[in-house]
Amino acid sequence: MMALRSRLLAAKPFPHLVLRDFFVEKFLHRVARALREQEFAHQDSDLFSFAQTKDLALLPHPDLVEFHRFLQSWEFKDYLHRITGVEAFGTVDCSGFLYQEKDYLLPHDDHLETRKIAYTLYLSEDFSRRDGGALEFFSGSKMAVSYPPHFNTVTLFPVQEGTTLHQVSEVVTDMLRYSLAGWFHAQ
Repeated sequence: MMALRSRLLAAKPFPHLVLRDFFVEKFLHRVARALREQEFAHQDSDLFSFAQTKDLALLPHPDLVEFHRFLQSWEFKDYLHRITGVEAFGTVDCSGFLYQEKDYLLPHDDHLETRKIAYTLYLSEDFSRRDGGALEFFSGSKMAVSYPPHFNTVTLFPVQEGTTLHQVSEVVTDMLRYSLAGWFHAQ
């Protein structure tokens, strides 16, 4: 646990963790299949272009219910608290996201009201750096680090207003980039 906390605090340009092979792969393949069966609504603005599901709390598929129950569990929230030092024992937002060719999310810091910890779990296989869709973290106005969306990788960071600037680079392939993402809230 202390090793993860040390990694989080040492990460640049702001505290964050990238956890490869975090979930049991067999379970995660079931979650990925269930997510692909859901209805996605396209969202589009100056800041982003992607498709999104309803919150997992509203989706009835048993594998998605089980995943959401895990995120909501006191044990997992306590695990995150011990790593991050952030109290985020309230609600958990979680939606499915689908980025297709030319979809993107421009730089932003995720700071809104009670959001305390942001996270993303990647559910697409075979994405590489050249395919786009990477999570990119900024130091000021310069991109400092880029993480391609590898299957069964979780990225998380404590949300800090004006500091945790990040984006999803444009997808430049016809492959589909699936993920589950959201926030752990204070209340």
